[in-house]
Amino acid sequence: MKLRVHCKVPPRRHFAATNLILVMKLTTLFLLVGILQISAKGYSQKITLAAKNVPLSKVFADIQAQSGFSLLYDNNLIKQTRNIDINVKEASVDEVLTTCLKGLPLTYEVAGKIIIIRAKPGGAAVIPPPPQTVQGTVKDETGQPLFGAVVYLKEIKRGAQTGADGSFTIANIAPGTYTLAISFLGYEPQEQQLTVNNETVNITVTLKQAVNKLKDVVVVTALGVKRSERSVTYATQQVNGSELTKVKTSNLVNTLNGKVAGLNISSSSSGVGGSAKVILRGNKSGLQSNQALYVIDGVPMNNTTTNQPNSSYGGGTSYDGGDPISNLNPEDIESISVLKGASAAALYGSQGANGVILITTKSGKAGRLQVNVSSVYTIDKVATKPEFQNSYGQTAGTPTQSWGNKISNGGHDNLDDFYQTGQNWTNSVNLSVGTDKAQTYFSYANTSAKGIEPGNKLGRNNITFKETGHFFDNKLTVEGDVNYVTQTIDNTPTAGFYTNPLTGLYLFPRGVDILPYKNGFEQLNAATNRPTQNWAFPEDIQQNPWWIVNRNTNSLTRNRVLMNASVKYDVKPWLNIQARGSIDRINDIYEQKLYDGTSTVIAPVNGAYNYRNGVNTQQYGDLIANFNFPVNKFKVTGLVGTSVRDVKTTGNYYASGQDGLYLPNVFTLQNFKVLNPLNSATMQEKHSQWQSVFASANISYNDWVYLDLTARNDWASNLSYTPDLSYFYPSVGLNFILSQVLTLPQAISYAKVRGSFAQVGNSPDAYMSNPAAYTIGAGGGVINNTKAPFTTLKPELTNSLELGTEWRFFNNRLNVDATYYKTNTKNQTLEISASQATYYNSFYINAGNIQNKGVEVSIGYDVISNSKLKWNTALNYSVNDNKVISLDDRVPYFTLSGQSGTSYASQFAKGGSYGDIYGTTLQHDAQGRVMIDASGKPIVQGGDLVYLGNANTKWQLGWNNNITYGNFSLGFLIDGKFGGQVLSVTQAMMDQYGVSKASGDARDAGGVQVNGADPTGKAVSVVDAQSWYAVTGGRTGVSSEYIYSATVVRLREVALNYAIPVKPHFVKGLKVGLVGRNLAYFSKKAPFDPEVTMSTGNGLAGVDIFMPPATRSFGLSLNASF
Repeated sequence: MKLRVHCKVPPRRHFAATNLILVMKLTTLFLLVGILQISAKGYSQKITLAAKNVPLSKVFADIQAQSGFSLLYDNNLIKQTRNIDINVKEASVDEVLTTCLKGLPLTYEVAGKIIIIRAKPGGAAVIPPPPQTVQGTVKDETGQPLFGAVVYLKEIKRGAQTGADGSFTIANIAPGTYTLAISFLGYEPQEQQLTVNNETVNITVTLKQAVNKLKDVVVVTALGVKRSERSVTYATQQVNGSELTKVKTSNLVNTLNGKVAGLNISSSSSGVGGSAKVILRGNKSGLQSNQALYVIDGVPMNNTTTNQPNSSYGGGTSYDGGDPISNLNPEDIESISVLKGASAAALYGSQGANGVILITTKSGKAGRLQVNVSSVYTIDKVATKPEFQNSYGQTAGTPTQSWGNKISNGGHDNLDDFYQTGQNWTNSVNLSVGTDKAQTYFSYANTSAKGIEPGNKLGRNNITFKETGHFFDNKLTVEGDVNYVTQTIDNTPTAGFYTNPLTGLYLFPRGVDILPYKNGFEQLNAATNRPTQNWAFPEDIQQNPWWIVNRNTNSLTRNRVLMNASVKYDVKPWLNIQARGSIDRINDIYEQKLYDGTSTVIAPVNGAYNYRNGVNTQQYGDLIANFNFPVNKFKVTGLVGTSVRDVKTTGNYYASGQDGLYLPNVFTLQNFKVLNPLNSATMQEKHSQWQSVFASANISYNDWVYLDLTARNDWASNLSYTPDLSYFYPSVGLNFILSQVLTLPQAISYAKVRGSFAQVGNSPDAYMSNPAAYTIGAGGGVINNTKAPFTTLKPELTNSLELGTEWRFFNNRLNVDATYYKTNTKNQTLEISASQATYYNSFYINAGNIQNKGVEVSIGYDVISNSKLKWNTALNYSVNDNKVISLDDRVPYFTLSGQSGTSYASQFAKGGSYGDIYGTTLQHDAQGRVMIDASGKPIVQGGDLVYLGNANTKWQLGWNNNITYGNFSLGFLIDGKFGGQVLSVTQAMMDQYGVSKASGDARDAGGVQVNGADPTGKAVSVVDAQSWYAVTGGRTGVSSEYIYSATVVRLREVALNYAIPVKPHFVKGLKVGLVGRNLAYFSKKAPFDPEVTMSTGNGLAGVDIFMPPATRSFGLSLNASF
């Protein structure tokens, strides 16, 4: 007989010894029982118990805890009995045992401090009834099924989600009485008592729309902690996972555009698989990253891009390495919570200085196997093209330009000969299954895409496996998941002048047939007997477009493994301890092959080869104690914890450079003529570690006033060799639930005001304080360090103030959230040139104060909600004002990018703003007229570059709509970005070459219309078009002539779906749809899409240098659930 003894026993060591000890102990125990057996009826301990549908083992444990008795019983005998209900107060042990054993074939005896539970003499063996099934349907008040509602049996902690038809099934339920809890976002949660006997239980549940139930709304906050929405003292915004999959893209981040107030997203011009720049509440740092932190299930993710373009030249290794966030499968995401300010992100330390995007992924659900399949196929078309003139041909004597005579055959669209129809096909499947003790989630996704430029392709595979287990009466929860990603991107498009097919394509002389250069992009070189480029327009920036896409190829292969594990134990009802760990390893291999015959400005004879192999590894671990307990009318919720984050980058890079290859077109390292240490070396290993302790406390009084306190201290290895490795930052927040204490008009359902202040540090990159004196390049060559040590280095420091209010009206149909914020980032880490008298080329300083202040407003409204038609609309508005308050006296301005063979620069100076565009302008006289020289050409003003505008959007507006009518659903998003300026070097080049529509119109008009004056002061109204554009156009032309408004308003997303009624029980839901993205521009003044950027780094913002055009996409979607 297997016995359970509720008393302390030593741990078991060996099987034989264990049994011997057990026999000895039981013998002694039974002797004690025989000697000390007495009646327990008069025993005086008092016990209070109240529970429903609980197992006997739980009741016995409670009796032992309150009485001091030890209980001895056969565990198998107890397992056969049904669960019981018990409700006793100040009862004796005898009364409690009599009550709980009533109707059961069990009896008990009391011997001293021991209670023995045994079967009644002659009692029949208990045969447990078979398990049953609880099933049913969840609907709204109009009778429409609710898809995704959570149905949960509270006593055994098992549940399921409803399918597309609102149905659910929970199998293998032991007979007994249960509490069924049903919940769905936007509806009042409901609980129903049900009894499971010897047959299937069928139930229909009708949920009512929520009315002033905000107290129960839960949001995900810092470190993945779930809190009541009313207790949060800072601005957050939630995005459901369905918004990420409504209209899919190859980078899921782009689907957030227009859906979060204060979030500005710019997509890279690098085609399919390109990265995105994500900025919350403005740019704050001059040299460090300005992008938001991504956190997956409470664990920070390393989103460092391996490479980004950093100059206007393009070519070489000026490519987009892609951002890790784009690797995620959107179908794995349950929801996203955006923490906008420093107060919200203070617990993440320096990583969260720019705001945090929290991603909660899907997990397995208890219940039957659920399978969801999704397939989306879209095609991409060029959305905006440069405008060409079709009336004037090649220039005599200058065949690369189009300032020739009138022609009649210039109407052919060369761009149609080059650009292809892009495609994106994404297929995914996910499975969920589980019991009350273990749940499993698995998903697989495949993305196959090709861009609009020939040869640009992406292939990606995502595999995710997650397992969740519950042990010891659900006190212990263990979870682990593995994500594996393989991705290959071929021929990533590059902007800039070199190795860019668009320079030759856009500047190609008008009236000349381009098809021979397409069909025969290479020809045999009789001298070498090797293929060479076929191109009749030799210039350093021009090559045959089809030669570039076929013979200047590149590929980027990524293998990524992301593993997470967590353990959480409920020590007490008010206390749990959680440990988490994560390893994220990314291996990127980049290859560029430049064939023999390429322009010798780019590659020497025999060709060139570039190779990079880099590994980025992040390891993270934390230990957190979460507590939650009431004290009279007060309630304290908080945590204390510690974490370690370790980031390491290693690798090698090799470039043959102008030394070239021994054998033509053999792309191996062994074929390098020279391993030049200036081109090839082991990548400088970057190793950084942050060790942290942190704590937070949220104190509420009577559920209407909340005080939020956080504190964190980091020790950063990047601050080694400085006076202090440590930096501390706190935050404090306070909010009041006005609707809880004030009598407000009936139309007001909820009112809240909040305020917070936070201070967040941001540590610099590794090795700034004490860089290595030299590194060893390929072949053992020495590369000397040229940057001075910075032993007084300090972390950047951001002070953030936030004030906000939230209001709900008309039974929560209308909600308004408004926030004012102000941030000041000081101690900017800036790099400036050193004096020629020093050994170094540059050195770092801490200086500057960049301020951002603005307003965010989010409005949501249920316009219509009845049995047939539902319409929900949301409006997101934000405005941000960026200003450089101060810089160091030694730094009149700081340059982010530009002046690389151009006439512009992106700079910021005291009194200006981050992202200001500076450039050249024309000279004007006292009357404001353009000065024209004696030859009839405009005069360029000399001296320093002048301010021309700012690349950052001033304010944004997004209008998101979801409409349902019967089985049809329509979602569409219109958004606009207003203010700011952009610069088009592309347009300047096309004007100078005479291929642009503007240059043709000017010739048709007899010249460029100007308000000018010649050297004598005589008015000039017309200037010869070629003379004008020879000066104002081109790479180093007058940049002020090519500044455009960055305002753009577009139809961002459209999704029209139909839920097909299905009868087979096997198929739970089936939906087909039409999807479209970036379908129309309602307003756009620039010759390119201002939202597209050459680089997601800090530089090259707002500048177009032969960027690939934006695209519009439309296609079909299919979703099925089983």
